[in-house]
Amino acid sequence: MQSSAFIAPTLSDGVVTFLDVLGWRGVYDRISNATGKLSTLVDGLGKQVTRHRGKVQGNTLVKSISDTIAIFTQCDVGEATKAINIHGELAAWAILYSIEAEIPVRGAITYGSFAIQDNIFIGKAVDEAAAWHEYADWIGVHLTPSAEFVFADTDGNNLWVIYTPPNKSTMPWRPHCVNWIHAWDDREEEIIKIKAKFRSLGPLVPEIASKLLNTLNFIESTGSEVGGSPDG
Repeated sequence: MQSSAFIAPTLSDGVVTFLDVLGWRGVYDRISNATGKLSTLVDGLGKQVTRHRGKVQGNTLVKSISDTIAIFTQCDVGEATKAINIHGELAAWAILYSIEAEIPVRGAITYGSFAIQDNIFIGKAVDEAAAWHEYADWIGVHLTPSAEFVFADTDGNNLWVIYTPPNKSTMPWRPHCVNWIHAWDDREEEIIKIKAKFRSLGPLVPEIASKLLNTLNFIESTGSEVGGSPDG
């Protein structure tokens, strides 16, 4: 029997976002139906994608492997800002849902080459997203260097804020971060709810508590001002 030759997928340029769940290891001891909640998150992102159809020429795809969610939008540099804004809105929705579902996510948004074949992802943008999204020490999403280099924040919305995302080194880095709290009407009430959700993620051992405290620092220091830079 003659085997068919493998055809390598073609690389395309575009925006890539990786999200993963904090504390997924042992999550079954902490909350019930964790896999169902994650599936609902992935399905919900797929539904959110439909709201952005037509904003760029390329399609936006949502893929998942275990607790990692990958979002892809094919586009050229001329449409990169629009595509990054789409990913920012998707990330904001995902963060809010994930906290409510007690499976909080962190992530990173990149721009560059990628290719998809089934659930196999390759390319420079994939490698960059994979490295940066595990580097962060909070609940949140930020642009990586490749995305920063093509992003022009000219829409005048509250989706982005300049902030130093806490990470596992002392690297000075102040990119655009998703301002997922910008739509809150009653900040104090929402912060009380967030803290209650965080308590349910226990036991709050140091490696988990640091991420939650870093997230609270972001919440408490970030206003809804367009292009704000709360950390100086």
